[in-house]
Amino acid sequence: MLLCIMAIQNDNDRRTVEELYLQNYRIMMYIAMKILKDKSKAEDAVSQAFIKIIDKLQKFNFEDCNKTRGLIGILVKDICYDMLKAEKRQNYISIDECDIPAPSEDLPYDNLASEENYQTILNALTGLSEKSRNILKLRYVYGYSDLEMSELLNISQGNIRVRLHRAKVALLQALKEKQNEQSDF
Repeated sequence: MLLCIMAIQNDNDRRTVEELYLQNYRIMMYIAMKILKDKSKAEDAVSQAFIKIIDKLQKFNFEDCNKTRGLIGILVKDICYDMLKAEKRQNYISIDECDIPAPSEDLPYDNLASEENYQTILNALTGLSEKSRNILKLRYVYGYSDLEMSELLNISQGNIRVRLHRAKVALLQALKEKQNEQSDF
């Protein structure tokens, strides 16, 4: 890992990556160990994450350390899950072969983000799968485009759009259920 950091030509970028490494290595290892349960694989995952960070260094915004930490956590988790998938290579159905309904025009995604609904949305997010939460965070908290997310997560842009659609539908369903619970009182 140190060789990768030392290979960075720009002194400012090298210092930034060194600081990120020193500040986040332990939490990244913790996340990777929790998922992979193997120290050498966890170290590989952390190294891969830092290589991705180095490759995309200019796209990161380091002003908000909580957002940076969250983004790094998502990146490590995704790499770990990719490693697990690579180990378990199973037959799968291509996204193109799946029968995915087109997004409905009457779903009020844009109207959900008002200030008074912020806490309700956060509560509904906790009920979603980690994959859905992460894809929504990357889009709406960190502001990544489909292309940036596909490069970061190593999946196609089509798969990004499918995940976003499914996550939005799941979030909308959770919000509707919450609304029904509140109207029953």
